[in-house]
Amino acid sequence: MRAPQLMSWSLLGPAVSWAQAESDRGVLLATVSGRTEVFAFDAKASPAELTQVTDRPQGTIGAAVSPDGSTVFWFDDGAGDELGRWRSVTEAGEVTLLPELSPAYPGGLVALADGRVVVGRLIDVPAGGDVAFEVAMVGRDGAGAVSYQSADPAELIDVSADGSLALVAFAPAGNWLRIGVRVVRLADGAVVSEQVDEGRNLTAVGFHPSDPRLVLLGHERRDHTTPCIWDTASGRQDDVLTSLAGDVTARWYPDGRALLLSVLQDARHRLFRIDLATRRVAPIETPAGTVHEASARPDGSVHALTSSSARPVSLIRCQDGGCTDLVVLPGEPPAASVAATDVHVAGPGGPVHAMVLVPAGRAAPHPTVVRPHGGPTAQDFDAWDDRDAALVDAGYAVVRVNYRGSLGYGAAWRDALHVRLGFIELEDIGAVRDHLEVAGVVDPKRVSILGGSWGGFLTLMALGTQPDRWRSGAAIVPLADQFTSAEDSPSFMLTYDAALMGGTIEQVPDVYRAASPITYVDQVTAPLFITSGENDPRCPVRQVDTYVQRLTDRGHDVQYERLAAGHALSDLDMKLTEMRQLLDFLARTLPVDGTA
Repeated sequence: MRAPQLMSWSLLGPAVSWAQAESDRGVLLATVSGRTEVFAFDAKASPAELTQVTDRPQGTIGAAVSPDGSTVFWFDDGAGDELGRWRSVTEAGEVTLLPELSPAYPGGLVALADGRVVVGRLIDVPAGGDVAFEVAMVGRDGAGAVSYQSADPAELIDVSADGSLALVAFAPAGNWLRIGVRVVRLADGAVVSEQVDEGRNLTAVGFHPSDPRLVLLGHERRDHTTPCIWDTASGRQDDVLTSLAGDVTARWYPDGRALLLSVLQDARHRLFRIDLATRRVAPIETPAGTVHEASARPDGSVHALTSSSARPVSLIRCQDGGCTDLVVLPGEPPAASVAATDVHVAGPGGPVHAMVLVPAGRAAPHPTVVRPHGGPTAQDFDAWDDRDAALVDAGYAVVRVNYRGSLGYGAAWRDALHVRLGFIELEDIGAVRDHLEVAGVVDPKRVSILGGSWGGFLTLMALGTQPDRWRSGAAIVPLADQFTSAEDSPSFMLTYDAALMGGTIEQVPDVYRAASPITYVDQVTAPLFITSGENDPRCPVRQVDTYVQRLTDRGHDVQYERLAAGHALSDLDMKLTEMRQLLDFLARTLPVDGTA
């Protein structure tokens, strides 16, 4: 059974956070203790010294670190519900940040060199309320005061080196599909400058390390992401253009004289350094696959969290043309899996990119599990996934499709997912499936679908609208009933839904009804495995209960696991139990030998 060690994602922030002023210090999320917990690392020694910071029954999935590495911050939520407060940990003890304020959803945290902390708070707006986001300045003792408030939900991205300005990414009128950027003066909350690209997203990256007038952004005016440097005093924006194809994102080098470029093309990353004076671009050697996080360090090295479909997640140091392990966790790492093969298929909305993992030593056509990603505006990468590795070990081919709505293929591809939710994605998935069946890779009579979150939504939509196409389905923490979900979701989730659907549930109920799996529940014929998290704020538990009840009322073959967790499983034993249950379910409904 595959077991993750180093997390390659987090709901509340990056899986690795580096100390700005110390080349080798930072924090990471790992399952060394059996749950996802926060560990501080110091890589001056080899292997790096790890210090466990948190130890909670429900695990911890949000962490940050001070510039000198002496203070670790972790987010204290209730069993995965993502509502809570930040805490700081030093050798002197632990402090709760902003205890005088009500709990909030995490909206960013930036620690300053002088010991103060700037905290972003995402607020579930009550009826009649007008504050969806606020920024607070916090002292060493945890006490603080709100500096800025906004009616738009937002996220704190960075604070200038002198502590005077905050960089905020905001969703105009709650539209998370059209992110804008604000620079806010912390002394009085005044908006110093603001940028919004009509019809496109802006990506806020960070202030210049020493010049608070300069802000690094990413824009989509050429469809694919391009970095630019915004002079907030003059309003001028200078694009950082290269000959590199794909989505290009950037981070400052510590001296501000160069940028670390991450180039994403066909679900894989490459890293480069560009000198801003000469515009010379030099590659940084990393293993082929995905770079989940990367940071240019003060000593000139680059640290990167990397993986591929065949290679488990590792945290490495890249320097002088070579890469070495930065952190080696105790215990046996997961064994390698199989490499992903690219497929490009003509779809109804344009070329669709997919990745296929085929079990070694088995003849085609294969029993296959289609694995739609979540989001929906997310992406499948050529990255390590313990669930995929376990499926391949069990003898299944795995197909991952970057359908319309996915990131990484330009803004137009992402924005093609609109209103006809569920149907557009399944059209692209169907095009890839048909291609692989004709090619003899996939056995057309032995195909199941398995997804989590939005991928779980697509699983339920597939079973309900294409009942003859699927042998079985597994939906992990899915969106199952739009109307019940709307009653239980925080306000910032509802504004995201409204952007996707073209209006609120009151304004366009028929659109929500068409994109609600429960509308088609009576057409489901395939066996179903389904889970929900009792503390999940993103896909609330009650709407899954409602869906499952409709199936059980008519005696359908459904296995329902209601978990004491949030949207993600941070407990390793719980995750392994879920994987065993999934494999047992597939062995019954999609046997590798084809006898069922």
